[in-house]
Amino acid sequence: MGTPSLDELRAEVDGELRRFLAARRAELPEANDLVAEIERLLDSGGKRIRPAFCYWGYRAAGGRHGPEAVRAAASLELLHTFAIVHDDIMDSSEERRGIPTVHVRHGVDVALLVGDLALVLADDLFLASGFPPVAAGRAFEWYSRMRQQVIAGQYLDLQLARHPVVSEASARRVAVLKSGRYTIEHPLAIGASLAGAAADLLTRVLAFGAPLGEAFQLRDDLLGIFGDRSATGKPVDSDIREGKRNVPFAKAIELLAEPGRASLVAGWGGGAALNDADVARLRALVEDSGARAATEALLEALTEESLAALTRLPIPPEARAALEELAHVATARST
Repeated sequence: MGTPSLDELRAEVDGELRRFLAARRAELPEANDLVAEIERLLDSGGKRIRPAFCYWGYRAAGGRHGPEAVRAAASLELLHTFAIVHDDIMDSSEERRGIPTVHVRHGVDVALLVGDLALVLADDLFLASGFPPVAAGRAFEWYSRMRQQVIAGQYLDLQLARHPVVSEASARRVAVLKSGRYTIEHPLAIGASLAGAAADLLTRVLAFGAPLGEAFQLRDDLLGIFGDRSATGKPVDSDIREGKRNVPFAKAIELLAEPGRASLVAGWGGGAALNDADVARLRALVEDSGARAATEALLEALTEESLAALTRLPIPPEARAALEELAHVATARST
């Protein structure tokens, strides 16, 4: 398969994950229950967007299709599994992809171990993907940086949640660190590094990935407030109840006049004390302030910046077409 479609690539990634996790079951039967939870989350859905950007970053830098590239890309889905398991604990989320979260099923202690194991297995799969040690080591520098930044972004998100009001700049910084870089920008860099990308090409690939990564998180922020539960697979009032200090909230704070501004600050993050009418009122404040439209406009501007950078990339046409398709998947999604 020289140029897999996104669906074909996802099937290959899932096949590698199934084989890898089956081998881990056989080698470490004591951890079978933990591996089973990882498999349950993987089987519940997900777009495999991080593996896709990693793979096509590799192809953009001249890499050829092969099992090594698919295995390295698949490791990012295990890393994502670690992130969502721990994120669900911190957010006290009850659902993920339409199924109960790990800590709801088994408690926080087991969920922590499931997340930890997913992180360790992600490293194992990446380093055992089959690339020469020099290439793997070069790419792992990006891999390690990505892990550090997503943890820093998560911590910053927690810190901002303690402040009633945040700036748009702070909210955007969380979007970049917590999600944008580890979803798109750094997977692209990992893939390109595996293929031995020159410094200039790597810089230009990142210029494509950076604004797109932020746009991806802005879409996530909007779906967390205005999405459809049947499409997202999780409650769409959770960001309001948890008090996420995201870009739509920051923009609403800036745009609202009193008493609407004070009402939003007082209610945002009210948790179980908020009834459905309260949530609807807070959602309406964000909408009516113009914050939703302003966030959409920022998202579109970032996407246009990314696509413009893509047109300037000296990469094979099949890689350009795949990355353009992925850009639309990342920003025009409903899940």
